[in-house]
Amino acid sequence: MEILNLKLLKANLIIAFALFSTALLGQENGVKTSFDIDYKPVMASIDRQGNLYFANAGGAIDKYDQDGKLLYHFSPQRKSKPSIIEAWQELRIFVHYKDLQQYLFLDRFLNNSERYSLDFSQSNNFSGHVTLSGDNNLWAINEQELSLQKIDINNQEVLFETKLNLQLDFDHLEVQFIRDYQNYLFISDAELGVLMFDNLGNYIEQIIPKADIAFFSFSKNELIYLTHRKLILRDIYTKKEREIRIPDLPYQFAFMENNKLFLIRNQTVDLVKIN
Repeated sequence: MEILNLKLLKANLIIAFALFSTALLGQENGVKTSFDIDYKPVMASIDRQGNLYFANAGGAIDKYDQDGKLLYHFSPQRKSKPSIIEAWQELRIFVHYKDLQQYLFLDRFLNNSERYSLDFSQSNNFSGHVTLSGDNNLWAINEQELSLQKIDINNQEVLFETKLNLQLDFDHLEVQFIRDYQNYLFISDAELGVLMFDNLGNYIEQIIPKADIAFFSFSKNELIYLTHRKLILRDIYTKKEREIRIPDLPYQFAFMENNKLFLIRNQTVDLVKIN
């Protein structure tokens, strides 16, 4: 009987430990809810209200609230994969199509303007990435000429140009993603990592060296990116890094809004509340 009681005690301890471990894991990862969308997004963005924007390979864009409710849908007349969606202004959403070298603006209801072609008067051989700048002009990376340009959005005149190969030691670019944030421009290159420039196009530093980062976002002063199934937040001023534990899943996009993490994998959006 004593042996039986010991076995029962041991079994109860194992069960209690398992329950404790599960509870602890839940506390580390926070409360997680999920919702699905109809496709695997090729690009994503978030506005200041925490609404999420997703694009499919044909250029259709959907706007969701944080609970997974579809708010608005945009279907383009000409199908093309968006290379960037920039929704931080919320009332004026910028969309660029690299393969067509065109861009357009959407309002908050996802009604679109006409498409604008990138035909810069001082650059006849433009091919590259474009994003909206903080002063409502355009940043353009010309991958053929290895240059960074600030473009007047009204007349498409080149305001200034920086020859990147003169500031950095390389002979080609493989740009993954670009983003203007807090009057700085951040460029992710497949070999060089994430590069930081000031609002005049001057190179400042290699903020994340030698890392192939296909996408990044921001929260307050931190740059957020995924690498090796980990979520890293790096302060763009102090350079301090911290890691947030996330589920071991193949996430492609990550956003943070207050104490909420939005993690996108395939057709699923996971919402994780951070303690």
